[in-house]
Amino acid sequence: MFPPVAGTGIERTLKHVTYLPEFGWQPVVVAPANPAYRLIDPASVERIPAGTEVHGAPLLEPAHARLLMRRLFGSATPGPGGTPVGPAPAHTATGRGLRGLANSAWARLIPALFFPDEQLLWAPSAALVGWRAHRRQPVDLIYSSAPPFSSHLAAGMLSRLIGVPWVADFRDPWIGNTFARPLGAPHRRLQAALERWMVSRADRSVFATRRIRDRYAQRYPALVDRFVAIPNGYDLEDLQRAAQRGSTPGSVAEDTFRVVYTGSIYGSQELPILLDGVERLLGRRPELRERLRIELIGWMNSENQALASRRLPALDPAVRHLGQMARGDAIAHLASADAALLLMAPGRDQDVGTKAYEYIGLDRPILAVTPPGEARTTLAELDWGIAVDPNPEGVADGLERIIDAPAPGRQADPERVYERRALSGRLAALFDEVLAGQPPS
Repeated sequence: MFPPVAGTGIERTLKHVTYLPEFGWQPVVVAPANPAYRLIDPASVERIPAGTEVHGAPLLEPAHARLLMRRLFGSATPGPGGTPVGPAPAHTATGRGLRGLANSAWARLIPALFFPDEQLLWAPSAALVGWRAHRRQPVDLIYSSAPPFSSHLAAGMLSRLIGVPWVADFRDPWIGNTFARPLGAPHRRLQAALERWMVSRADRSVFATRRIRDRYAQRYPALVDRFVAIPNGYDLEDLQRAAQRGSTPGSVAEDTFRVVYTGSIYGSQELPILLDGVERLLGRRPELRERLRIELIGWMNSENQALASRRLPALDPAVRHLGQMARGDAIAHLASADAALLLMAPGRDQDVGTKAYEYIGLDRPILAVTPPGEARTTLAELDWGIAVDPNPEGVADGLERIIDAPAPGRQADPERVYERRALSGRLAALFDEVLAGQPPS
């Protein structure tokens, strides 16, 4: 993922592109020339460092046909991953029927034909564009970031074609991804074979959390010395600039306690757990209804939007969904909040969430409603925030504790362990090691 595609997934790659030159590595980027991803932010292109060489590889993916279908039949506003959000425009019964049939057929057919993902046809295109760029100006190493996992297919092909080392970055796990759609037996076998090829072919595999790295080490013990964890992080200057440019929230009463959540909500458990927990808290401390303000900022899938429409009126003004915002506006809300909310359902023990690092970079007290796992370990190492189990009682208890807790009088990450520049330095050192032919450290 790379601008103009929007979303937290671009931050890891974009920031490496920004800071790697400081450590002697000049990136040459191969990205989709015509992405059809649902979240597109043309202004994000301005964040690509001046002078960065970017090559667009033509992309033909089912989403291009989906866009055409929406123009012909109409549909709901799509969210990340193609899930419709919100009510569809009014159409005739025939139009709605055709749309429903098309969507149903699409949902069954596309995952079966396009594997590992809808960007499958981009892989040979990207490899060809990368080969042409290499012929003009030879590169020393290939780095790919996934998902989409077709990026690793392209990088693996290109690495073999031009004979340079390859480092594969897994922002999320492929096998064992909590949010992945269930696969049939043939696709599971193909997934296992392709994943093994990726980690076996790559000179190093980088993982966004230690727990993801450990899971891959268990699955591929013979390759464990090639596996490295480099986490996500925050860019302090970026956060400060965005907060200054963004619009700040309106005035609130002096004793109001604001808790802000930023990011998509697309799981089936997170929002119900949160709302049940708030109801439980207000039941035992009704005076908090006028004091507590939980602001949910970001995209919701259609199921969670429907749930919010049904339940938020009864919780107003304690909980409100403010919808999607420009990055600067969302960060401004965060920067002025009393606390930030991290919300992860049971089973997400491998994740931390990009938003968590931005909370840390802004020094916001964190209420982490998460299962025991990587997120809790990260916060415990920093001695930061309050962590509770992801269930209604945990939410109620955590909100009560963070409201009553004194504000911390220090920085969350004084050593800047998770600052993006330092993390890019770690990646550059890994590139140096690979290029020098050194054994894994």
